[in-house]
Amino acid sequence: MELNELLSLFDQHPGVLRLRECLSAHCPHVRMEGLRGSAPAVALGAVGQSAGEVFLVVADDEEEAAYFYNDLRQLLGERDVLFLPSSYRRAVKYGHRDTASEILRTDVLSRLSAEGAAVSEQALFIVTFPTALAERVPPRRSLTERSITLKMGETHDVIELTRRLEELGFKRKDYVYEPGEYALRGSILDFFGDEVESVNSFEVQTQLSRAVVAEAVIVPNVEVEEKGELLVPFTDYLPERPILVAHDLRFVCDRVQQIFDEGFAEQALAEQAATSEME
Repeated sequence: MELNELLSLFDQHPGVLRLRECLSAHCPHVRMEGLRGSAPAVALGAVGQSAGEVFLVVADDEEEAAYFYNDLRQLLGERDVLFLPSSYRRAVKYGHRDTASEILRTDVLSRLSAEGAAVSEQALFIVTFPTALAERVPPRRSLTERSITLKMGETHDVIELTRRLEELGFKRKDYVYEPGEYALRGSILDFFGDEVESVNSFEVQTQLSRAVVAEAVIVPNVEVEEKGELLVPFTDYLPERPILVAHDLRFVCDRVQQIFDEGFAEQALAEQAATSEME
């Protein structure tokens, strides 16, 4: 039996049917009991097949979130299941950022910004944990304004495009190996004069084109705070009625507050002190 066949078996389960009814009626609180192992992921996946909703699944910690994320991906595929990690390798207070995690966070914010313009036929699942939720992000408008979209057939001044990339913090390289780098060469982004003739995805390891895509959206590093820009909670990116899934919501709220107080508050004071010394 294929893993995704479990969804069809759960689809008509009385518990899943009842859960679907509660979500349709916008019940404020729903308690699920008796689910063990991967059963919670299967139940939510069965509900999500027919609902254009956004599910925010908040696990107690990163390990639990990773297991839940893997279960949902096996059942639903990669497109409709996203992971929101912390952008730090260790505790926030140490300030050691992780580039790969920052990419995943940017992907989630970019997807939610796009989802705001249209309702998806399938549910979108975002799996995360308190440490990741404690981090604030740039406002949606800032992300949209700072993003660059390139489509086949459009006209772009190459010099102006280069200037915008530099303003967003991208560094020009002969070959792209790390996030935040760009290269102007053929086979990946081809121009005929000022017209975008083709856009291709590529493998970083081999530097070879992989597939032709209709468009590419270039998103800046959302974890870098713009001068004078006020960061907002991640929840500002969610729709008006997201579906929040958690073992204990009070625990999540308390943990987020604790992480913010112990990590970001101290970090902000340290940065402020460092700035004062420089002045």
